[in-house]
This record gives sequence, C-alpha cells and structure tokens, in this order.
Amino acid sequence: MNNENEVDPQLPSNKKSPLIFRMLWRFIIFLFILFAFVFTGALLVGYYYQDEVKGYVISELNKHLNTEIIVDGKDIDFTLIKNFPYASVDFKNVKALDAVKTKDKDTLFTAGKISLQFNIVDVFHKNYHVKKIKIDDADLKIRIDKNGNDNYHFWRSSPETDSTAFSFALEEIILNHIQFSFKNYRTKQSADVLINNSKLSGHFSTEKHSLEIESNILINRIVTDGRTYLRKKNIQVELALEVDNTIQSYKIKKGKIKIENLLFEVVGNVMNESQAGNELIVNIGVRGENMDIRSVLSIIPNQYKDRINDYESNGEFYFDAVVKGSLSENKMPFIEANFGIKNADITHIKNNIVLHDVNLKARYSNGNKANAETSLLELTAFSATINNGSVAGELLINNLNDPSVEAKIKANISLEELQKFIKIDTIESITGQLKMNASFNGKWNNINSTNYQDITAKGNLAITDMNVKLKNNSLEFTNINGDFNFNNNDLMVNELKGNIANSDFDLKGIFKNSIGFALNENQDITIEATLHSKNIDLNELLANKEEKKQSTSKYKLKFSEHLNVNLVSEIEHLSFRKFDATDIRGIIILKDKKLMADPIQLSTMNGNITVSGLVDGSDSTKLLITCFSDVNKINVSKLFTSFENFTQSSITDQNIKGLVTAKIQFASVLSPELTTDMSKLIATIDMTIENGELNNVESMKSLSRFIELKELNSIRFATLKNSFEIKNQILSFPKMEIKSSAINITLSGTHTFNNDINYKIKLSLNDLLSKKAKKAKKENNEFGELADDGLGRTNIFLTMTGTVEHPIIKYDSKGAIQNMKIELKKEKNTLKTILKEEFGLFKKDTTLNRKTKKEETKFIIKWDEVDKKEEKKELKLPKKKEDDDF
Repeated sequence: MNNENEVDPQLPSNKKSPLIFRMLWRFIIFLFILFAFVFTGALLVGYYYQDEVKGYVISELNKHLNTEIIVDGKDIDFTLIKNFPYASVDFKNVKALDAVKTKDKDTLFTAGKISLQFNIVDVFHKNYHVKKIKIDDADLKIRIDKNGNDNYHFWRSSPETDSTAFSFALEEIILNHIQFSFKNYRTKQSADVLINNSKLSGHFSTEKHSLEIESNILINRIVTDGRTYLRKKNIQVELALEVDNTIQSYKIKKGKIKIENLLFEVVGNVMNESQAGNELIVNIGVRGENMDIRSVLSIIPNQYKDRINDYESNGEFYFDAVVKGSLSENKMPFIEANFGIKNADITHIKNNIVLHDVNLKARYSNGNKANAETSLLELTAFSATINNGSVAGELLINNLNDPSVEAKIKANISLEELQKFIKIDTIESITGQLKMNASFNGKWNNINSTNYQDITAKGNLAITDMNVKLKNNSLEFTNINGDFNFNNNDLMVNELKGNIANSDFDLKGIFKNSIGFALNENQDITIEATLHSKNIDLNELLANKEEKKQSTSKYKLKFSEHLNVNLVSEIEHLSFRKFDATDIRGIIILKDKKLMADPIQLSTMNGNITVSGLVDGSDSTKLLITCFSDVNKINVSKLFTSFENFTQSSITDQNIKGLVTAKIQFASVLSPELTTDMSKLIATIDMTIENGELNNVESMKSLSRFIELKELNSIRFATLKNSFEIKNQILSFPKMEIKSSAINITLSGTHTFNNDINYKIKLSLNDLLSKKAKKAKKENNEFGELADDGLGRTNIFLTMTGTVEHPIIKYDSKGAIQNMKIELKKEKNTLKTILKEEFGLFKKDTTLNRKTKKEETKFIIKWDEVDKKEEKKELKLPKKKEDDDF
C-alpha cells in the first residue's frame, strides 16, 4: 500500500535555512570575536604601554609648560577604550598656578578632567600627535594687573628639544562647563562667563583649513568702567571660518550670534598684517533684522533700567553696523552703525498711557580718525503721538571727548498726559496744553559747568490754561498762561499770568541764565521783570501748611541763594493777617538772600506810607529786618488793629483815635516762621497825632480815681508830638504834652514789654478843675503839690510805677518830670550805630564818628515858659522816701 510513503506532519523538517541568514549570523559572531579580540588587545596594549605613554606625554608637556601643573599620578590614565577609536591620556583633578615670576602664585585654572586623544595606530609607532582635546568642569581665572602683566602665558611658544614625536595636530576641541572669569585692573574691565558647551572643529595644524564653532554661553556679567552689561544673558554662537595661517587671515563665511532673542548676522574677515602680531585688519559687518524692542531693552545695563522699569514697549528694532580698519592697542577701526525703531508703542504700565507710532532713525560713527574726537551720535528723525498730541525732534552729538549738542524739538501735547507718561515726582496733578518749537546748541561740558553763556537756544514756548497742584503744598496754581521766547541762555517772558490760590499775577520780563538754572541746581537765575497784581494774599502764600494736620496757618520765609530778583511792582491790594494796603508801587530787589524795598509806596489805614527796608535772610536761622518809613496821616485806630495792638493791651484800637504822621526807624530779628525776637527789637519814632482821643485808658482811669476827675476817662487833644525809642524791650519817651481846654497832661518815662511802667506826670488844671481837685483830695494841699504856674493853671506832680494792671501812684516833688530830649537824641545815634554795625547802613553819617563831651546825668526841670527860673535846677533826691501809696 501507499501508506508507507506518507509523511507525518508532526515530525521536524530537514529543510536548511536560507544562505543569507547563515552568513549574517556568522558575520555577527565574527564581529563579536573581533571586538572581543580588539578589546582584549586594547586592554593588553593599554596595560603594556600605559607607563611608557604616560611618562612620555608628561615629559613632553613639561617641556612646553611655563608654570607649575599639579596633578596626582593616580589621576593620570592611559586608555584605548573610553574614547575609542582614539587612545587618550586623561588627567583628572588638574591644578595650574599663575604663569608669573613672583613667589606668591594664585590658581590659574582647575579642571575636573583634561583628555588628550591620539590615533591608536600612532601609539604603536610611538608618534603622539594630539588630534583632540576635551576639557570638562574647569575654572579659568585670567588676570591683568595695573602694569599690563598677565597670568595666563603658561605655554611656551617653542619646545626645548627638536623632537617631533609629540605634537598637536588638532582636529577638534570640546569644552563642557567651563567657568571663565576675567579681570583687567588696567582698563577696569571684568567678565564672568559660563561656557555650557563649545565645540571647535577643523584641521588646526594645517596652514589653510576650515573652522566651525558652535557654542552655548551664559554671560553672568560684563563690567566696563563700573557699568554692567549683559547680565544673566544666554548667547549662542555659530561660526564658519576659512583660516589661512600663511597670512593669518580669518574669513567669516557664515556667522550667527544670538543674544537672548536678538539674532545678529556676522560676515567679513580679520587679518593680521603686523610682523609683531599685535595689529589686526578688520572688515566685519553686523546686521540685526526684525528684532523686537522688548528684547533690545532687556540688554540695557542695570543702572539705566530703573528709568524704564515702569514702561513696556513693542515694535520693530533694526541694527546695521560696519567695523573696518586697523585694530591694536593704540588704534581703533572705523565704526558706523545705523539703528532705529519702526512703528512702536511705548506704554507707561501704571498709568496706561501709550506713546503711539514711535519712529526713530539714528546713526553712530567714530569718524574719519576713528576716535572719540571725531565720533558722533545722530538722531535724524524722532516722532510719536500721544492721544491727540504729537512730539518730534532731532539730536546731534559731535566729539565725544568734548561733546557739542544740537537739538530740535517740536511738541503740541497735553500736560496731563505728558505728566502721566514721564511722571515728575514733585507734581501731584496738572492740566493744560504745551506748545513748543525750539532748538538748542551748546557744549556738554558747559552744561555741567558754569559756562552757560556759550549755550544758545532759539524758539518759543507757550502754556495754555495750566492748573498745577504740587505735592506737600496746599497752594493751587490755576489759569496759568504763558508766552515765552528762548534767547540763548535766557528766557524772555512775553507774558506769564495766572493765580496762586486767591492771589493773581501778571509778569513780563526776562529770566537770565534760565537754562543753567534748570540743568544745574547750583546755578543762579536772575529775574528782571514787572509785576502787576489785583490782589495778593500773603496769608496763603506764606502759609507752610501740611495736609491732614492742624488747621492753624504757620508761616515760613526763606530765600534761595541762587535767586536774584529786580521786580517793578504794581499791586492793587495786599493783605497779611489784619493788615491791608492798596495802590502799592515800588521796586523789590532780592540778591544774596537779601530782600530790599527801594522804596515802596502804598495807601493804607486812610493814609499813605513810604517804606524803604531790608530783610536779610543770609543766615538760615533768622531774618534781620531794617525799615525806614514815612507815615502820612493814617488812622491810628486802624494802625493798632492792623498790627494787632503791637502785642500789648495797655492801649488798644478801642482806646485811641486820631491821625498819625510819623518817621519810623525800625530794626529787629525774626525767626523764619516770622516770630519776632523782642529782645532784639530796636526802633525810634518821631510821631505827630492830630485830632486825637484817649478813651478808657486804664492808666488814665487810675489818675481819675486818684484825683476823682471824670474828665480823665476821655481826653481829646488837637495835636500831640513826641519821639519814642524802643530798645531792650523798653519803650522810652521824653516830655509829652496832651493839651485840652480843661486839662493838660505832661508825662515822660518808660514802659517795658512786660507792662512795667515808670511814668513822671504833670497835670495842669484850669481854675474850675483845680477847685474840684482841691475839694476832692485835700491831700493835694496837705502835701503841697498844687502849684500855680502863673498862667491861671494849677499843677499836680505825680509818679506812676508798678504795672499797667496794678499801678502805684505817688506825689512827686514839684517839677519832677525829667527832660529826655537830649537822651532820645543820643539814643537815635545809638540806633544808627547798631544799624550800621548789623546792616552796613549810615556809612556816610559823619555824626556817628564825632567825639562828644561826656554828658552829665542830671535831671533838669523844664516845664512851661513861666518855669524858666527852674530850668537848670537839679532834682535833688528827697531826704526821706515817700511811703504814701495810692
């Protein structure tokens, strides 16, 4: 049967595998055997040659080294496996000292690992040509001292032997995590850079070769002259170079440098044409396209960033530069850069104010001599809009050694929007419109010095409807309108008018050295102008108010040492405290912190006053005041009211009436808060009162009670003339006679600021009053104080001491009122002497230099003409002190 020829499907087939699989399997086995053979051979060769190779390499390296390299022998390995297909000598934990001749040496660099790699075949031929260098985890410190000596020339330029068995035929250099620091104490430059990874590829040993560089670098900081650049910035570098060592030429075929998000393309070449090797010929172009402003601003040095932290921007920035010429220690190549902004928006973040459509074209060049003297920076066109306003300008800076500046600006802009954008700290709020069309020209060094006369300015400036509120100032400046012209360093004020609180002003004139004053806080400004005002309220203008504090006004007056004023003034109305004046005309001069009125005429208190005075504020702790006034028929009641009754209560505006004509010489010391130092108040007053009245004066009431005469409660008189002197807080006056039909009162004496009094009084009574006095006070006859003066009048002589509130009245011996006219004349000269010493006045008064005879201190009785017999009678002291106290 056929059953014998059937095949059982469960039995294995005797069919052979395809040939290709068998060959592949054999090849894998071959490779494995080969690898094992090579690996085993490498281990054997490495073990067999390691001492020889390590010894030879170290010996050759020592011939080239110019400094001490410290490495432990255990940290030197020779291997054919780790860097296969290269054999390598690896140095671990390497330390190199500074390549200097001094004994004290610092560390030049440390490295975790340095690997010198060779072809394996060369090892068997004992030719050690280094093809590749790899350095990991290194810290390199380059230093240049103040004399220009460096610490990094550790490699000798030529070996001590002619051996060619060891050489560098580099094709690749790999750097990983290299910390690099650089300090040049001579040029005040430093750098702190981390090379994350860098690869240099090329046949370095050939005279002509291609070189490719790829690097990823972190610049921690670069410092030049105290300015920090590129802090914490990532930089990526890709360069393709053609190197020709025969002429030392480096041609950049392709170059890209990326700083954060800013990409620059670099092309050109660098060639060394100097035999000494220290001068390069440079021809390089750098171009940046489609760069955003935010990235450009991110590389600005930190010291300038504070000024732009409140702003953000977007828009296009472009940059195109050429560097061409010789580069050496003493030469700089020609540099020209064109850069600008296109269609940008700059926003003030806090106030959300946007400067729209910002466009800028700029150019920098170091000129035909390639130095600072021929350098220039030019902003050929700048323009922007802010809401409905616009601003445009140009700028040219020539000669960076001694810069000259030319600028033009044209603006029509809202002051409120401008303040929100630039944010001047001293301004709380501002509204109004600014128009400006001006040009400026001058030397930058003059701007920073005092030669502002060499600065020229032309053009005009207009301010419309400006309202300003300053910080920490309760005053509001409203309705300010101004029209100005620039005239070199001066500002011509065609018109400046407005309101300060309830005061108004209209000013015309010239502000000299206005640019110098605006640019330099130590510069002076001189104002020569005319001022017209309808109303000035000094209560507001001098108030030193602080908000959210006590409502009581405080005053503080101080003068700037840099402010000089010559002001012709016309003021229709002025008020200060209770003082009011109208029709004020005169010249006000402020110079050297001294305010002078020369003179001022005004109408006040129903009369006229002419004042010449000086307020000396040269000492910041006090104000020295001198004043000379001619007073013509002013209302004495209003005088007392206006000057707050002269801070006394003995005679007030309620007690006195009449018209006063006087000549006043006054000097005093005030605090900056306008508080008078009474101990230093000095004055003389020659005064006449017409149609006067004394009503309900307490001192007169005391006399009335003494002689029981109601007529003394109200005394009327036609004319009163006398002189007064104030010194050491004492008011002194000589004989003063008040005449009326019923009674004449003659008195003299002193009155202190504490209201202590010492009066000598003579009451001259007509016949009727005399009889009343005798009847009212029999003591008048008993003490013999009644005396007929030969003119039908009876005299009563009294003294009044104590205080105004508690007077002590006594009878006085006949004719006891002293004549003080001579003493007052003497005090006038004393006042002039003080004013001459304190303020430099009366220098031409020769009477102050005359020598007079020593005057005797005698009290002379000198009453009415009928008393001529007693004119020279000396007042003798009583034998017994009067003890009658009324």
